[in-house]
Amino acid sequence: MEHKPLLMGYWDNVVEPIDYTMGYKGMAVDVDLIDIPEEYNVIVASHHFKDTNDMYEIPIFVVRNKPDGEFKKQADHLTLKGQKVLYNLRGSYFDSYSWFCTKNYELGQNYLEEAVELVFNGINNIVDTYGISGICLDLERDIFDKKGNKLLIPATLKRIKDVYKREDKDFFICISSYFPDLCDDDKSLPYLAELEGYYDLVCTKLYGGEQVINGHKFNEIGDWISEIDDKQKEDFLYYMFNSLANGTNGFPKIPHDKLVMGLPATESAARKGYVKDPSAVLNALERLKQSGTPIRGLSAYSINWDAGEDKNFQPYSYEFMNRYKGIITPV
Repeated sequence: MEHKPLLMGYWDNVVEPIDYTMGYKGMAVDVDLIDIPEEYNVIVASHHFKDTNDMYEIPIFVVRNKPDGEFKKQADHLTLKGQKVLYNLRGSYFDSYSWFCTKNYELGQNYLEEAVELVFNGINNIVDTYGISGICLDLERDIFDKKGNKLLIPATLKRIKDVYKREDKDFFICISSYFPDLCDDDKSLPYLAELEGYYDLVCTKLYGGEQVINGHKFNEIGDWISEIDDKQKEDFLYYMFNSLANGTNGFPKIPHDKLVMGLPATESAARKGYVKDPSAVLNALERLKQSGTPIRGLSAYSINWDAGEDKNFQPYSYEFMNRYKGIITPV
């Protein structure tokens, strides 16, 4: 998949019932893995976890509506078609039960090798059992900073990547982060630097469920642009990813061909970040290309919302995919 433009989508194999009293304006729907359109060439399997109390052990991957073998068969089929299925590890799963965090003591160098081996075996088991092609790290900085995580996360993922490479196999690593967490002057996410040369994608998410409105000041125009400013949406998207590709405006420098723009699939999918006019996205992508920093592609939250319904029960009919599937045509 190297250098192939991509459309990535988060996906849950069982959608929980929507509580409309919480302010939702629509409904995500169940989509079987095998039925995900081929236009989504990277699929991030989310929310399939059962916590474990064992030190170093990762949350157990759980398939909730089919046997494990059937899930693997479907994932293998998608892989043959050129789609990758990644295992998503979200930060909320590490607050009390941690894969990367030792519970009872600080992780010292003497324990690192043992911990890496245990976590490596856990990931390898997930890959073998479910046909997973790699991992999407969706950790927040406070999780990364806990105890031995700064040592264990990079060491484990480097070991996996190196072992698979020696066996002539690929293990895909995606790092996913909300854009404010990437911009903190000289304190950018530490594992970006530690995993340089190892990660395949960095998905910068421009949406969220929290009430706080974020934005950024871009020196090129001398303006602070809000993430909810529809009139300046194209500029916001362009300058955000131009900054990331060049390491300017307080952002770390990330190779442009590894950058993915994360957006809500529909207006109902997130409190903010939805792009009403798709030309804002397409024009921003073209400007990045003309600037010599074309990014790798787009990511939708989520495939289930893309296939879902609005508040009037009208289907979205894969609005996001149909708007942007043209970007994945190789040029």
